[in-house]
Amino acid sequence: MRKAPIGAGAAALALAATMAQAAPADGQMMVRIAELSIDPAQIDAYKAILKTEQEASVRDEPGVLMLHSVQIADDPTQIRLLEVYADRAAYGSHIRSPHFLTYKTATERMVRSLRLVETRPILLCAKSKGRRGGPVTCL
Repeated sequence: MRKAPIGAGAAALALAATMAQAAPADGQMMVRIAELSIDPAQIDAYKAILKTEQEASVRDEPGVLMLHSVQIADDPTQIRLLEVYADRAAYGSHIRSPHFLTYKTATERMVRSLRLVETRPILLCAKSKGRRGGPVTCL
């Protein structure tokens, strides 16, 4: 687990580079949870920017296997992201992508705190067609 105060974009990118180095060796999936606290006055703008970044990441980056975002029901300023990357190299590519850099720059004054929780996946399963069902894929 790492805690990171949010400041200038350079500080956020430095943190991301550090996390890439601390990630599992190439060939192993990298899975983590990001815990964010967002300025209440900017929550709607933050969610719109996050949505654009998430969709681009999953659509355009082969190594981004999943990105899930949720808002804590009792405190909508608390956002949690489940991030699943094919490996450390995929994560490194992700944090250098234009859409991620745009997200970091656009949200740096919205994010009050960020905590990155490294995990070891046990089993990740999803229905291929979401609510409509379809075959189940497990990683």
